[in-house]
Amino acid sequence: MLKLENIAKVYRTTEVQTQALDSISLEIPPNQFLAIMGPSGCGKSTLLNVLGLIDQPTSGHYWFFGEDVAKYTEEKLTALRRSVGIGFVFQSFNLIDDLNVAENVEVALIYRNVAASERKRRIEKVLERVGLSHRAKHMPQQLSGGQQQRVAVARALVCEPKLILADEPTGNLDSANGEAVMELLQQVAAGGTTVVMVTHSEAFAERAQRTIHLLDGRVVEAELAAA
Repeated sequence: MLKLENIAKVYRTTEVQTQALDSISLEIPPNQFLAIMGPSGCGKSTLLNVLGLIDQPTSGHYWFFGEDVAKYTEEKLTALRRSVGIGFVFQSFNLIDDLNVAENVEVALIYRNVAASERKRRIEKVLERVGLSHRAKHMPQQLSGGQQQRVAVARALVCEPKLILADEPTGNLDSANGEAVMELLQQVAAGGTTVVMVTHSEAFAERAQRTIHLLDGRVVEAELAAA
């Protein structure tokens, strides 16, 4: 389970102080699909970065699968990200243009020192799961936007993570491709992985089991999906 208690995040420069998160308290049970909504600048991406151990909170407590990690060093956070497994999916895909589909997916495993034979097995399995086995040798520029985002999802899944964090994963897609990516994320959550998704789409937020709304760095509303 993920649990945040009075989490604050303040960014400071010599002249300006910006409160990105303000007293956020939130529990995310295992295997839940959570959507985060709110206007631009309300703290959604900052919250996602704190959940993903990329950003450290200025104050408060964050229990990450049982460990209070709020004061961990960057070195310990990096080690924890690798050992537990966190998959990231971004709006802009973030694929490497010089690598083909299979190689883009493989990068996540190379960082974790997975053996070559095991990398091959996992890549084949995950590309089949996202329906891209036939595109394994294609370059990113040979794919549609929807296919590129499915490669990004495959890259996030290949390390068999406990947590998937998706920041506007359908933002650059048309409705049909957005729907396909949403179906994938729902399947991932149903398979036992916790999924947290930032979105501006109310229709896609309704596909999650639960939605929270942020405003000025605070949770102002939370709701469960209709049964």
